[in-house]
Order: sequence, then structure tokens, then C-alpha cells
Amino acid sequence: MNAGLYQGVATMRASERRLEAITSNLANVSSTAFKRSVSMNHAVQAAKGGRLNLTTTTTVDWSQGPLERTRVATDLALMGDGFFVLEGSEEEGEVYTRDGHFSINERGVLVTQLGNPVAWEGARGTMDSIGAPMRVDLSGNVFQGQRTIGRLRLVDFENRSLLRISKSGDYIAPPDMHPVRATAEVHQGALEGSNVSAVDELIALIQTQRSFEAGANLMSMISKSYERLNR
Repeated sequence: MNAGLYQGVATMRASERRLEAITSNLANVSSTAFKRSVSMNHAVQAAKGGRLNLTTTTTVDWSQGPLERTRVATDLALMGDGFFVLEGSEEEGEVYTRDGHFSINERGVLVTQLGNPVAWEGARGTMDSIGAPMRVDLSGNVFQGQRTIGRLRLVDFENRSLLRISKSGDYIAPPDMHPVRATAEVHQGALEGSNVSAVDELIALIQTQRSFEAGANLMSMISKSYERLNR
């Protein structure tokens, strides 16, 4: 019975963690460039007693989201592997994002919706906020009229699983993790959509709820068995 109790508790805990991931995915189904969380359960037999230990790991699904055309010159989407680089705080240093919903501030600096400057290759590029429209090619080279402004800095990482998410939803790399060159193309006048499928997440939600209920029912059955034995 102890093994049954343990299995019931482990099943319920694993289901709770998976429900958290699914809930986050559904909440961000319309968020620009959001990458869904994938929760997986692993059963490992313990060396002592032969008991099965159930663990849950959550990873990020880095698959490409659909490109949604906005026709706004400062909206940029990445197609392929890579991140835009942002100038973070002194504590954070550089941060990384797939969300290219940018704008040009009064100083001519390309910034995020939170006001963080976008990083460039070399010196920061600045534009005339009331000048000709910005043009960006597939490699991230930026032009305004006949003037070349510079090139946006795009990077990638060999092991993205080590990236952590900041409070603002951007990605932060460990200090000893060095970026590599990105292979993504920059598409102007578009934004990358979320890679969450609402239908798939709802199906997973129903399956996880049933798994949780199965664990709860098992706990209830064992509890009733204990009650009968102790009468």
C-alpha cells in the first residue's frame, strides 16, 4: 500500500507541474514570439527497494512560430534560429529576445516596448525619428533613405536549454555561455507569432486532468482500505 500511496502522490504532483506548463502556454497563445513549455515525466527505478521515482522536467519548444504580417516598418520577425540582442541593465548585461515589436524613440534609437535599446554590430545605430522609413534586409542591415545605419546584432546558442527567462520575458544566458552566429533571417513588417496550438494544449489539458483524477482516486481507494483495516 505504501508503494501505491507513493505512486498516487507522484502522479498528482507530476500532473500539477504539467498543468502549470499548459496553463502558461494557453495564457500566451497570442503573445508575440512566445515559445511553449513542454513538460515530460520520467520514471526511474530506485536501487533500494525497487520503488519507481517519478520526476518531471520542463523544457522549451524552440520551434518556429508563424509570421504575421503587420506592414509596420519597425516590426521585425526572425525566421530560423537566433535571437535579437538587447542592451540590458548593468546587472543583467545583454538579454535576448525573439519579440521584434520595436519602435524608434525621440532620440532615434530602436527600442523594445519597454524602452530597452536593441543592440547593433559595433556602435549603436541611430535614425532620424521623422526621416525616411527604416528599411531592413534579411541579414539585419538597416537603412534609412540612402544612408546605411548599421547591422542589428543577431546571435544564437548551442545549448538553449541553459537560457533562463527574465521577469520581462526576455532570455538571459549564464556568464560562461558564449553566443554563436545566428542563421535566422530578418523579415521586416512582420512579427513572429506564438508556437502554441490552442487545440493541442486543450487536449493535453484534458489528458492531464484525467491523470490527476486517477491519482486522486487511487489515493482515495488506499485511504478507504486503511480505514477498513483499522476498524
